[in-house]
Amino acid sequence: MDPRKVVKLAYDSIGPEFGKKRKNTWDFVVDWLEKLQLKQTDRPLKLLIAGCGNGRHVKLANDMGFDVFAVDISPNMVSATIQSEIENGRDGSNISVSDICDLPFPDHEFDAIMSIAVLHHLPFDLCETAFCEFSRVSSTRGDILISCWDPSAPSVVKGKRDAEQKDVVWVSWTLPDSSIVSRYYHVPEIDVRMKYWEEIKGLKCNHFELRNFNQLFYFSKLKSPDELKR
Repeated sequence: MDPRKVVKLAYDSIGPEFGKKRKNTWDFVVDWLEKLQLKQTDRPLKLLIAGCGNGRHVKLANDMGFDVFAVDISPNMVSATIQSEIENGRDGSNISVSDICDLPFPDHEFDAIMSIAVLHHLPFDLCETAFCEFSRVSSTRGDILISCWDPSAPSVVKGKRDAEQKDVVWVSWTLPDSSIVSRYYHVPEIDVRMKYWEEIKGLKCNHFELRNFNQLFYFSKLKSPDELKR
């Protein structure tokens, strides 16, 4: 199943309402960005936020001095992020609509990529496609942070298990008019996810852990074949 259309429609429906419940940044994101800051020398590191939502991490990274670009599959989410950036004195021209499985950037463009609470909206085959894109647009030794919900997360526990698709849960969101939006989540246990992700071509998982219902994966890009010959 390709759930991207369903996910896009869900978040287009939620739109600005998402930001009312997702204002705070995750501590693990702050920790990761602070470690990246230590690598900044003569220029800001170029960071891609793959799946920006309402823009809370876009604001954080911009405020920390990164050269930020961000994408999301939902036009309404992108609009919400751009509006947030305008309110913070930036023009939002670095935010665009894009599928993370087909990124509109040249090869080796980014020093780092983070994708927070995004890949759990995709099955493993599409996650692999997204990882191939992350690898392609990452600079050599680029850092990548991925987070996904764990099946123990309260919202997942309350969700509706799919009758046919293993590890798929439909998590509801109630809109102001009391209508319900159902969102697709692929939420296997962390060891199962890591088994699929431990041999992603061009990337290496240096560490993974479960923190506050978040499955966290820290990748780096492997050296290019030319560098390995040196």
